[in-house]
Amino acid sequence: MQPKRGAQEEMASLTLKKIPEAVLKGLRTLAERERRSLNQQAILLLERGLEEDRPGFLEAHEAFVRVHGAPPFGEDFFEHLRSPDTARPAPFEDDDDDR
Repeated sequence: MQPKRGAQEEMASLTLKKIPEAVLKGLRTLAERERRSLNQQAILLLERGLEEDRPGFLEAHEAFVRVHGAPPFGEDFFEHLRSPDTARPAPFEDDDDDR
């Protein structure tokens, strides 16, 4: 059901932390160029990103294989690199947190 014309839609708030300085600078530049507030520009970009019908990993992989053929290694070749914690990337021995 659509809200009545003139009715205020209840909005949620979102706080983003640890935004890379280059991303924030780009967002500010784009917002200024488009004459929008930083908040308006961020919402617009989020909405546009969510509207795009992007394939998931499996669909993208299948499309890649159709075009380029199967990789020269088996499906379990990289399994030892997979992290059991899906929210974190697999650790590598040469990772350096100071980068």
